Formats: sequence, structure tokens, C-alpha cells
Amino acid sequence: MDGAFGEPDDVSQLIVSQRRYYDLRAPDYGDPTRPADRKDPGLIDAAVMRELIDEFRPQGDVLELACGSGAFTRELVRHARSLTAVDGSPRMLERNREAVSAPHVEYVCADLFAWRPTRQYDAVFFGFWLSHVPPTLVEAFWALVRSCLRPGGRAAFVDEGPRARVFEASHTESSVPVARRTLSDGTTFDIVKVFWEPGRLQESLRDRGWHAHVRPVGDAFFYGVAEPPA
Repeated sequence: MDGAFGEPDDVSQLIVSQRRYYDLRAPDYGDPTRPADRKDPGLIDAAVMRELIDEFRPQGDVLELACGSGAFTRELVRHARSLTAVDGSPRMLERNREAVSAPHVEYVCADLFAWRPTRQYDAVFFGFWLSHVPPTLVEAFWALVRSCLRPGGRAAFVDEGPRARVFEASHTESSVPVARRTLSDGTTFDIVKVFWEPGRLQESLRDRGWHAHVRPVGDAFFYGVAEPPA
């Protein structure tokens, strides 16, 4: 039987669990004084985030998918004329709004597996989101990104590579890599967690017609920039 998004029920349930987890995790997310939700917090250094966004230089109208608590948003607003920040967690959006406090940011609460843009943008960015997209929805996700971009637009992304797998308690469910996350009260949730190898991701995008370059960043992360087919 198929569930939401045309996915099998177990995959749809994973997506629901993932969205619920991040909403409940929002008050503690990124706070080093709070208990970690896995073996290692897996946080990228703030200075590195700034350098990567400065390298991307997302000018004009910018879209951030899965904006979370605002770690990348506060860097994007330094470049963007306008920024639309989309996330499925109301609590994450509230944290983001308080942290960034920028008048040219529009916040949208929406499920990214169902959301569709009402306009196009000069740049799209997503940090630590691609790893949460089930393999069966990857094609649809990149089609969404392409639909969000104006001609000449670019997409950039940051995520964890295979070396970060050691930080997770993970397994596979219905061909979907799954990680177990724990809230500070001990409640556990399963989320989608796909560890893309940078070279393989670059090849995958080029196979779809994108002009892409993906490179490792430090020991556990990667950064990529991609332009869709004309």
C-alpha cells in the first residue's frame, strides 16, 4: 500500500517521523550545552559556513530549502536582495526568525516533499537536507530545485559525506538508509539519512544534465554547486 507522496507506507512514515523529530528538536538544535542527539553533533564550523556562502555569492532573489534554525540563513542574508526560507518545522522557523531578524526574509512553513514554488529565484541553497531525501524521491527533488531556478540560476548545498556515518546508529529499512535520533528527554525517532559520496553525487547530477562540482570539506562534509540544463 502506498502512503503520502506516492511512497510505500513505511517510507511515508519515516518522512513524518523525520519532520516531527526536527520540530521537537528545535529548542535544542545546535546548542552545545544540550545533550547530543547522536554520537557526535556533526556541526560544521561557523567560519567554514561563512566561507562557503561567500564563495557561492547568492545574489538577487534567493531560496533556502530546509532552512532550520538559521545557521546558513544568517550568512545568506548578507548577500541576497530577498530571501525566502522554507522549512517543515514551525519551531525551527520561529528560532530562525528570532536569530536572523532580517526584514528581507520571507518565511514559509511547508512540507518540502509536497511544496511547489510560486515564483523562481536566482539561487537556491540547502544545507544538510539532501541526506534526508529518500532515494526514491531524489529525482523529484532535483526537478523541484530546477523548477525554482530562473534561467542562469544556480544551486548550492552542504551536507555530510560517508565519513560521518560513524556518528550514527543506522540501519536500512525498505532500501532507505535510516538513522536513529534521540531527544533530550530520551524519546527516539527514525529519520532518513543518506550519506552521499561527493564524486558519486557529482556524477549523478551530471547524468541528469546538471553542470555540477562537488568537493569534500574537512573530514566529514561536502559542498557542491550545480547549474541546471539550459
